[in-house]
Amino acid sequence: MSRTIATIATCASLCLSLFWISPAQAQGLLIASEPGIGDRLPRPIQPPWKPSPHPRPQPTTPGFLYDIARLEIDASIQGQIAQVQVDQTFKNVTSRTLQVKFVFPLPDDGAIDEMTFMVDGEELTGRLLEADKAREIYEGYVRRSKDPALVQWIGHGMFQTQVFPVPPGAERTVTLQYSQICRRSGSMNDWTLPLAPTQFTSQPIGEIVIRGRIRSDAKLGNIYSPTHDVDFDRRDDHRSEFKYTAKKHVPESDFRVLWEAGDSPLQMSLITHRPDPNEDGYFLMLLQPSLPESDPANDKVGKNIVVVVDKSGSMRGEKIEQARRASRYVVDQLKPQDRFTLITYDSDVDTFNNELIAADPATREDATDYIDSILAGGSTNIDAALSKALAATKGSDGPAYVVFMSDGQPTVGEKNGMKIADKASKQIASGTRLFSLGIGHDVNSRLLDKLAEVCFGQTMYVRPGEPLDDVVKKLYDRIGAPALTGAKLEITVDGRQGATRMLYPSEIYDLFSGDQLVIAGRYRRDGDVQIKLTGEFEGESQEFVFDGKFAKQTDDSKNVFVERLWATRRIGQIIDEIDLYGEQSELVDELILLSKKHGILTPYTAYLAEEKTDLNDRMAGREQAQVQLHRLRAESGADAFQQRAFKSQLKQANRGIQSSNQSIIAPAAPAAGASQSLGRPAPSAGNVARPGVLGGKPSGSAIRPAPNVAAAEPEAPHSSLPRVKQIATKTFYLKNNRYVDAEATKEQIEAATKVTQFSDAYFGLLDKLGKKMNPYLTESVEILVVVDGKPFLILP
Repeated sequence: MSRTIATIATCASLCLSLFWISPAQAQGLLIASEPGIGDRLPRPIQPPWKPSPHPRPQPTTPGFLYDIARLEIDASIQGQIAQVQVDQTFKNVTSRTLQVKFVFPLPDDGAIDEMTFMVDGEELTGRLLEADKAREIYEGYVRRSKDPALVQWIGHGMFQTQVFPVPPGAERTVTLQYSQICRRSGSMNDWTLPLAPTQFTSQPIGEIVIRGRIRSDAKLGNIYSPTHDVDFDRRDDHRSEFKYTAKKHVPESDFRVLWEAGDSPLQMSLITHRPDPNEDGYFLMLLQPSLPESDPANDKVGKNIVVVVDKSGSMRGEKIEQARRASRYVVDQLKPQDRFTLITYDSDVDTFNNELIAADPATREDATDYIDSILAGGSTNIDAALSKALAATKGSDGPAYVVFMSDGQPTVGEKNGMKIADKASKQIASGTRLFSLGIGHDVNSRLLDKLAEVCFGQTMYVRPGEPLDDVVKKLYDRIGAPALTGAKLEITVDGRQGATRMLYPSEIYDLFSGDQLVIAGRYRRDGDVQIKLTGEFEGESQEFVFDGKFAKQTDDSKNVFVERLWATRRIGQIIDEIDLYGEQSELVDELILLSKKHGILTPYTAYLAEEKTDLNDRMAGREQAQVQLHRLRAESGADAFQQRAFKSQLKQANRGIQSSNQSIIAPAAPAAGASQSLGRPAPSAGNVARPGVLGGKPSGSAIRPAPNVAAAEPEAPHSSLPRVKQIATKTFYLKNNRYVDAEATKEQIEAATKVTQFSDAYFGLLDKLGKKMNPYLTESVEILVVVDGKPFLILP
């Protein structure tokens, strides 16, 4: 079947609000048409690391109709038109043949055209129901099944097929094809794919594959996913491909891709979020430089590179060989106009050359021989090696980058880390950036973080067993690209300065071609925005000017990811300030407030998720946080390493926290006296060390737990429910088997209006508050939520 559906104001495909969590829109679900079977939808599965207190029903139990074996989405986007195909494979896990309908709820902010539906390659007829008629069906399903899962779709249209059979144990692949108009989000095009429906299955999805192609007549600029760690592959100036894969996975947020096209060599995109016009708004700025490659024959301005290799005794074996390979890679990539030197250190400091020298073929060959002769042994003289490296960059023509490797603490010369950092801050020349690589758990992580702050660079943490040479290669591939150096940003609103504050990163320094800079900040005044970026490229001054707008007020759910990204980075900055300068009560209070509101739990605020914690007891909360913050006193060891790697990930995040189950992480080894409730293994593993922010330029990596990093969510022996949950724009904490709105006051909790699910009052809330209330009516446990200042307690 192929049918054309006229543009309907209440229908769209995937472009719905990012955090308007809905059990199915891009993906449909099966509903049994036989009375007495399958009245209840499959309930959201429990996280695999949390054993359920109730055994999973056997396949003969009507409560579980099917698993989703595979979900594959393919999108071809040209301009603002997306051609989408969704392949969803269902498996009947009951012992009888199911007579089912396929239901595809339609969001209400766009248009669908040319919709085709097939089951195992055979077209089936279907019909489109507008919101009023669909509501009757949705509400009938809810009342009959006594299951709130369908409540979120009330108010949406529906595409519904005829009945078809699924034999016991059989799989059916349904295919939905359609085209859609993608929404504009500020200056960017927006494609959103809701994945939350896949939570309504009895097992994790076997495999998820999302792939797509973006084509543009104009030059593609910023391409950004605020939700997932997506692989983007720019094929040329006008084409980009993307892909995301996961296996045995339960998605906890929707999938979103934003992109912009234009002709500027440095494109800027601006996204704002301001739900309350009486409070400061949030903004996200994307800068995508596309600077031309230099002509070696005519270019006299190159880069200055100093590679500093720790060759102390602890580097013996594989680590020193990786350091050699990394150093050889840097030398091999040098261009004729570049200048460089190599420094090695143990108890003493050796140099390939005391000064920066030209990277001609003969010199590079000699440098390679020098690298091959490096042997590990001796103690660690960090102070002397650092002083030698910074001295080599003085008077350099053009930008200078010091790549400093260390796997231990200073044991020779100056041993006080803060004194070493203070000395470096006085030695570093203008235009020099220091990138420190902390290798393994024995490194002095506080010293390296302090050096990053005073030397205008960044620390990258390389976990034990991770290839050092791979990290150095990724770093040099970035800093070896053409760069806009000495970059400065000036933002005015209606021609006046001072309208923005708390920008992260707060300093840019350098912008490297091909890398995308993501800046999150606050604004206090709406109006016309002018953003001026200045710097030097190939020795000449450059200026780029962009125009945008800070909104007076925005929808409270559309771009909430902007606020969460800002909060994530702000929490990382607060921890950094406490780590380097000591505790201040104002910082501790702000850390608790932001962690509580956004569900971004840290090793120091994990207590918020404990069932006994009173979220409104500020004094007790501060005392518990201060006890945990004492862990930052450790300068080295596994716990210190993990804490500072975690802090670095927060500061460099390109996406805000969206799910407590995936992103609440904490160090693996609690310090003496620390809470022992951090013992649950992390649900997934990823590398700690990432190139991340290079001179203020975040990478595309998401926040991921490192191997052996325990999640900060406490054990819940009496409940299999997540302790922290984000629903739409709000964060909820499980207290006594009830989800409580993080922003509910003690008075609101006590005065909440009780509403029983499926009662007339329950459906009355849908009529009165509509979409504001829908997301909070779908839980199978008690939930206390505050909407428009009024507290409601929804009782199952």
